[in-house]
Amino acid sequence: MYKVFIVEDEHLIRESLKRNLIQLSKQLPIEMVGEASDGEVALSMILKERPDILLTDIRMPFMNGIELSQEVKEALPDIQIIFISGFDEFEYAKAAIHLQVVEYLLKPIKTQELEGSLKSVINRLEQKKQSSPDDSYSQDVQKNLFLNSLFENQLGTAQAIEEARRLKRQIAGKQFIVILITNHENKIFDDYKLFRGKLAELYDTDESILFSCLSSRFIKLLLFAGNKQELLKTADQTASTLFSILTTSDSKLAIAIGNPVERISDIQNSYRTAYNMLEYSTIQSDNPILHYQNFDNQYSNFALEFQLSKRLEQISLKETPNLTNELIEQTEKSESPLLYRLLLLNDLNQRAQEKNQKEKTKFPIASPAELPAILSDIVLFRNYLNQLIPFLKATVINETMSQYRELLERSVTFIRQHYTEPELSLGDVANHVNLSSSHFSTIFSQSLGKTFVEYLTEQRLTEAKRLLRETDWKLSAIAIEIGYNDPNYFSYIFKRKETISPKEYRKISLK
Repeated sequence: MYKVFIVEDEHLIRESLKRNLIQLSKQLPIEMVGEASDGEVALSMILKERPDILLTDIRMPFMNGIELSQEVKEALPDIQIIFISGFDEFEYAKAAIHLQVVEYLLKPIKTQELEGSLKSVINRLEQKKQSSPDDSYSQDVQKNLFLNSLFENQLGTAQAIEEARRLKRQIAGKQFIVILITNHENKIFDDYKLFRGKLAELYDTDESILFSCLSSRFIKLLLFAGNKQELLKTADQTASTLFSILTTSDSKLAIAIGNPVERISDIQNSYRTAYNMLEYSTIQSDNPILHYQNFDNQYSNFALEFQLSKRLEQISLKETPNLTNELIEQTEKSESPLLYRLLLLNDLNQRAQEKNQKEKTKFPIASPAELPAILSDIVLFRNYLNQLIPFLKATVINETMSQYRELLERSVTFIRQHYTEPELSLGDVANHVNLSSSHFSTIFSQSLGKTFVEYLTEQRLTEAKRLLRETDWKLSAIAIEIGYNDPNYFSYIFKRKETISPKEYRKISLK
């Protein structure tokens, strides 16, 4: 029996973990021996109980999870640590690698993901009993964290190249494709060792592939080569080989090949393409190997028809039901309604996730397990859009100013529609909502925690960064496009806010 200790400062999450552990203890050799709300309180209890497995949040008061893990590892070097966090940041991932953390779970934690992580650490503990320590698992952890960071575009180019070099891979100057493999019959991948062993035989020493089987959702592979033709050939061969050797009588494998990309910063795009295809395969697909070329036209049509960013920017909070109706009507007119619904929700869910992280909100984003039902039922689909779109449009304001919410929503919508106009002023917005300039200025700054000028600048620079990344426009053209008549003033404001010049930002973004 393996002893488990929980450290989590959020009471509801801690209680949920306790319930899940009690339930899982009926089928796994585990028992919960203690809990604490912060690292400082937990340390003395852990040293007394000497647990085998530690589940700890990263961000906590007094002593955070990384500091706690460092202290615990000194006293209990064989303890298995599972980090829990609402922030999928690579700095934490690097700390996890350094501390030999076995798993890294993001909130909200799904029971299946927790079960998969516990099975992995129990398996590792069993191996430690039977043999000497093996570095292969540590390597798997490092590869998994590295791939996750690339897929979320959390690494600069130089950092990614250096991390890859530590994993004995050279990715500088290469092109990339992401391949994802899922087992629709067994999401937990109980046979991790079998899959890992087969992939290791083929690819452990292959310098053009990195793979990880540590996720309970899918096997991840990153392929890289010097040119697109070679890359596509390798991807097709790899997908066919893996389908052949991993398919069993009780499995239903789906393999998705993402689109080739030329930059490290674009690996995220290849991952999202593969991810979208895998999700679509759970709803409707007879082909076990899905290729990005089969979906290219749909993706292009989707982006062209929906223009989500522009529509979300233009509408007011009161108009969100109209946008829901418009989006549903467009999906039903499309050639592949289910695929279009999936693409739409993936886009909106990504925006919601970013807003949750940026503004510390807690919108309940549909999980992968819930998506098939939502996508297949038009009533559930409409209900979810009717919750999600207003959340995206809602402005986070100080609770004490809630009586001004409607007025603020109108003013924010007006700013977003007119921020490209050089002459836009606080007075213009105040007139739009029928208030004096001084009264509006007070309400705005106290509600949003920033002045009108700060908010206007934020909107302009957000668009400027997009144009710097996605176009080759001159700085003077970008300045005019976002509402600055003077390119020098634009460059001054940009550097003051972003700490680097627009030219430096573009150079870094294109690496």
